[in-house]
Amino acid sequence: MEHGKPFGATNNPLVDFNAVCQKVRAAVEPARAHAVSLHDEHGDVLWLTESSMGPDEHNAVREAIEAFSSEGGPPVLVSDLGDSRSAVLLRAVNGRHAMVGAIMIVMDARVIKQAARGALKAMTPKLQRVLVDFAEMRTDGARPPATPARATAAAVGTPEIDRLHAALLRGPIALHIQRLVPLTKGSELKRYEVLLRSMSDTAPNADPQALLKAAVENGLGSMVDRRVISKLIGFLVHHPEIWTTTAVQFSVNLTSTALHDEHFIKFVELCLAKSSLPKGMIAFEIDTTTAVKFADKMVGIATALHRLGCPLVLDDFALKTECFALLRLPGVHYVKLAPAITAKMRTDKLSQAAITAVVQMARVLGMHTVAKRTETAAEQEWLTALGVDFVQSNSVSPPVAIESLSKTARPQTPAV
Repeated sequence: MEHGKPFGATNNPLVDFNAVCQKVRAAVEPARAHAVSLHDEHGDVLWLTESSMGPDEHNAVREAIEAFSSEGGPPVLVSDLGDSRSAVLLRAVNGRHAMVGAIMIVMDARVIKQAARGALKAMTPKLQRVLVDFAEMRTDGARPPATPARATAAAVGTPEIDRLHAALLRGPIALHIQRLVPLTKGSELKRYEVLLRSMSDTAPNADPQALLKAAVENGLGSMVDRRVISKLIGFLVHHPEIWTTTAVQFSVNLTSTALHDEHFIKFVELCLAKSSLPKGMIAFEIDTTTAVKFADKMVGIATALHRLGCPLVLDDFALKTECFALLRLPGVHYVKLAPAITAKMRTDKLSQAAITAVVQMARVLGMHTVAKRTETAAEQEWLTALGVDFVQSNSVSPPVAIESLSKTARPQTPAV
């Protein structure tokens, strides 16, 4: 495993747009920001603190982008939104003085006067520092890491979408991990699957399946993926002792929405570049049913992740013709057997043959196999005899909070 330089050696921020918005709110205090939004150099939405933008806000952004793009354009603009509201728009430029984005702050019109003097007065040193942080995240002039579905939902939000968006954006979450236990000795690399858990008062550490299902159905699944990735990388860069002393790997489950999100890979690339984590430490996992359904997307996704040094894990692999084609994807390192294959392995010879067939294919292709939901020693003995490399078992290695990997990390508590 190739190790990069520790995060502590640099001050590069992670790509956390939500954190930028919260810093903007803090920078304008004691004035209250009704809403904060981040935009790329074309005016497209990167992040919203609220669930929707009205036509007045959209027009303010469009006009500001045109002004910011012109030679000698102003660094700050104020736009009257009506209803006693004003929008302060800030231009973000990179080290070459090229515009890479904009920040819009919606405030009470009485706080910001409609004049150039009032606009410039809004640019406090604290706000300037936030603008610099945002510009550093946009130094490559990247297109926005936001899904078309999310942008549409933001523009025409319904009450249900609004509530879901708010839950995905602000709901407290925690990360748990479950180790893949090797059945044979040899590898020193410790492998973990990252599991999302809620941190609600009513159901702490619960598996938020209903919320995830609703997010995917409404085209917001990649918001969840981004939060998990940001939280995982943020934790690892602040606890380098986890990966500098022991080789580790963490696989993150992807929703089907991420496969349609043309900006998702760029988001992953920016996060990895800013963090300087070792290559191969972050892997991505997708179930074979989804991969087969969106086979036209998988080649591009797998190729891009392989280029970034992120291994791919195929979950719930079944002995079906359509699944075999997935083994040709670049960067596939692990194949997790569908529980239906292993459930009858002790009594059904066909199941034994199926496991042996997948194991042999994986070995020829340089991949590892993983069996899930095997809870007894007898089952694990059978799997070892059949050549399976790892088991993922609640009885052998139950999920634990990711903070347990670090002696310096404190268990997280739900936000108040």
